[in-house]
Amino acid sequence: MTHGTMFKIDSRTGSRIAALFAALLLPVAVWAQGAPTAVLVYADNESAVKIMDADGFGRDAFIGDEILAGETLKTVTSTAEIKLTPNGTIVKVARNTSFKVEALAGAPGKDTNEFALLGGKIRTVASRTSTTNAYRIRTPTAVCGVRGTDFSMIVQEGARDAVYVKRGMVEFSRTLADGALESVMVGAGQFADAFAASFAAAQFDPAQFAAESEELEFTGVDPAAVDQGEEPAAEAPAEEPVVAEAPPVVETRPATEEEVEAVKKDSESKVMGWLGEVLGFEIGSIVINEQTYSKAVIQPTFKLGKANIGLYIPIIYTSDLFNPDDWYHPAGNDEWSFGSEHWSDDPLAATGDAIGDLMLKIRFVEYGDRYVDPLYFNIGNLNSMTIGHGVIMRNFANDADFPAVRRVGLNTGIDRGFWGAEAVVNDLASPEIFGGRVKALWVLGLSVIADIDPAGDLPSAEREAVGDPIFLGTGVDLDLPILKLPFFSLRAFADAATLLPVTRNDLPGPDGVLGTADDVAAGAQVKAIANTDNGTGLEAFRNYGLVAGFLGKAIFIDWRLEYRNYRGAFRPSFFNSGYERNRGTYAYEYASLLNSAGMGTDAVTVNGIYGEAAFSIIKDKIVFNAGYMLPWSPDSTEDWVDIAANDYLLAKLEIRKGLIPSLDVAGAFSYERTGFMHALLGNASGVSLLDEKTVLKGEVLYPITKGVDFAVVLSTATSQDADGNVIYEDHKPLVEPTVTFETRIHF
Repeated sequence: MTHGTMFKIDSRTGSRIAALFAALLLPVAVWAQGAPTAVLVYADNESAVKIMDADGFGRDAFIGDEILAGETLKTVTSTAEIKLTPNGTIVKVARNTSFKVEALAGAPGKDTNEFALLGGKIRTVASRTSTTNAYRIRTPTAVCGVRGTDFSMIVQEGARDAVYVKRGMVEFSRTLADGALESVMVGAGQFADAFAASFAAAQFDPAQFAAESEELEFTGVDPAAVDQGEEPAAEAPAEEPVVAEAPPVVETRPATEEEVEAVKKDSESKVMGWLGEVLGFEIGSIVINEQTYSKAVIQPTFKLGKANIGLYIPIIYTSDLFNPDDWYHPAGNDEWSFGSEHWSDDPLAATGDAIGDLMLKIRFVEYGDRYVDPLYFNIGNLNSMTIGHGVIMRNFANDADFPAVRRVGLNTGIDRGFWGAEAVVNDLASPEIFGGRVKALWVLGLSVIADIDPAGDLPSAEREAVGDPIFLGTGVDLDLPILKLPFFSLRAFADAATLLPVTRNDLPGPDGVLGTADDVAAGAQVKAIANTDNGTGLEAFRNYGLVAGFLGKAIFIDWRLEYRNYRGAFRPSFFNSGYERNRGTYAYEYASLLNSAGMGTDAVTVNGIYGEAAFSIIKDKIVFNAGYMLPWSPDSTEDWVDIAANDYLLAKLEIRKGLIPSLDVAGAFSYERTGFMHALLGNASGVSLLDEKTVLKGEVLYPITKGVDFAVVLSTATSQDADGNVIYEDHKPLVEPTVTFETRIHF
């Protein structure tokens, strides 16, 4: 029974209330109708168009989508058309173009439509809304001020920044080295290029204009319908005889010493400016395998077209910076030899060693965006490799023990809408964990990830005792976009995955003695996944994971909510940020499963709800990301604290420079752990909040003076022997917290 209060409203009172609501809502409705908007009205292929928000998060674009101030429209293999309301201006966006809406006239405090062309081509037919310039389009090197006109702009990074005017006139300004603007007026039939030797308006011929205007003809909207407010043409004055002008007399003289010095200083300032952007340098200490080293590292970063490149050129030494014999050798490798010890007797080995040493100097190479561009790849020390929705691999990291262990991994993909493919490799020099995913019919995916040597860090006798296995993870997934609005997006997904162990040698059976009838023969251990001895239906299955849920964005928060169901040694996101350091432990777990009676008959089913949210605030000065999986088991009598060994906690916080102007302190903290509540509340021996199930990274950056920062860096790392193998105790990797102090110099 429920209790409450009921109110009766007669017809007269109801009419008054309705009238009151109408009066309150009318101003809102009127404002909404007149509010400025930029709407996507046409695209050749919606799946090849993305909209990026101010935080860099992308969403699929659909016809009718509103592009908000601060958002960027990115086209790939499709053109697109945008219409501004209420004034009617239209913009044609060519393929492979990034066009940003910075502000719309009519919004509070804004009387100018402001855009940015970051790369590519656009054509704008601008409605004349007043007698002043109502539009401003910014490029990386120029600014274009516009009234009612028809013009095109082309940006090729570092090569071209041009405007072509078909109708009307624009003011085109380029940015000089000192930040000042140099402007020219460009009229109908003219063009100007900020990268030209002479920055001036010049006539273009029809063939040139046609070539530059390729794919800039409107399809979904009519340029003739744009009101450009043109006035009647004035009567032309009577023609006068044309008198040829004498060529100007140019007086030449040698440059003065002051002028030569000014040019020299300007050139030097540009060089120093470039060095300041490119070079980074740090000195300090680092603890590796409980031994303290000093380090001096040069870390240049630079751009080549759309690619971002970062190098890591270190000298890590004990006491003598200038003695190569005193330098640290990762995994026993002299990374500065470049094969010199083998060139005379084994050129092939020397070549391989030289390539490996060169690759170790790569910190990262980034090209494209996974969620936006049709092609992307990341090479180097990576910490966020994800395949599909992540049921097999999510946030896999090959840099958990960086710089003690440095690997050059690969994460790449291509998306053509109807089909796509992704690939990952943990280390190009010595690939052991690799695989990928293929997508078909827009929504279906198939993933395969393999680890060909999970027991590689174990001593040879123990490696044979666990079967020297190969892990083969396979999965299928379904992705269904449901809703996509400027302030809210929603998509559903479902994944199923399993992991098949393939042993290279026989394993002892339940009796623990090798060479009996109970031995587990080498090969693909299919019964570890499906075994009718365990029962029928779902009861026959082990080592699987099922995940279903939703993800999307609500205003400025990216979120994910999913249900998980798994049983056996497999768990969702099996290849995760801590996998590299725990792979030997997983080899022990699967060996225990395989040589147990019934191959895991007593495996417990785990259910869980996982939620995650990420957002940034205060102009991206604070970035936060948190997630937690709450587990429970329908077929276990254990306490929840024991079941909590399956929970998962993610917590990340970043405070960027500029948040605290007086101090300008910056910092970042990241903590990931499986079994967080189990470690916090349980009494199990050998369990701590900083053990092998934890990935911890943190740093605090304090500016000492201009160009010099002091950093304190905290992390956890596995202990390794002289050959670079992880040291195990009780079948678990030995993990130690490390603290380093660095002085970072930037120019």
